[in-house]
Amino acid sequence: MDGILVENLCKYYSNSSGEKFCALQTVNLRIASGEFVSLVGESGCGKSTLARILIGAERPDSGKFLLDGEDTTTWTYHQWRLRRHKLQAVFQDAAGTLNPCLSAYKNVEIALASLTKLSRSQRHDRILELMERTNMREELLEVPVRQLSGGEQRRLALLRALSINPSYLVLDEVISGLDLISSHSVLSLLEQYHKELGCACLFITHDRDSAYRVSDRIIEMRQGSMILEGSRKGG
Repeated sequence: MDGILVENLCKYYSNSSGEKFCALQTVNLRIASGEFVSLVGESGCGKSTLARILIGAERPDSGKFLLDGEDTTTWTYHQWRLRRHKLQAVFQDAAGTLNPCLSAYKNVEIALASLTKLSRSQRHDRILELMERTNMREELLEVPVRQLSGGEQRRLALLRALSINPSYLVLDEVISGLDLISSHSVLSLLEQYHKELGCACLFITHDRDSAYRVSDRIIEMRQGSMILEGSRKGG
């Protein structure tokens, strides 16, 4: 069965006193192939915890996450790597997913070389195309990532994720803190990319206006639980 399916997912952490608290409480979520879903909620409600589980960065304490019918719960690091072409993620703190010592171009080119069958010239053309779409100046490609601004790093991380044409994209606060022009260019790119290639997206944000702009369906999260769901058309 294609799509993302989360069933009864729970995740617990311990505070500084050693007491356990629930970050995710019996979360259920279905994202069909090609669907654009927004997850909205205040900081600390569990959105980012769910995102980390969906990319294999953390394991749930109970419940399941199925990706195209495969149970990811017991996947090893190697098994996740084999499916990176299928599922990509971009987080608000993009610096942690980029190599700060390499140029912007090299960061993207390495991902394309390992996760696609594009030739060197095709990789070059793909990168230039996405630089234009993300409203980034071409000369930034030769700049080491550590010298880019936070907003530029985030757009570069998005560019890299989109470059390999994943089937699923998890976006965690990708427009938070961006100026209006950069935010608009990112949202426009996501809308166009989704329309052209049918990639399923989970757009995690606290910005409800942006969620309504891009989504087929919107889910509200509070204190680790899904509390409300509706479509952009009011269904």
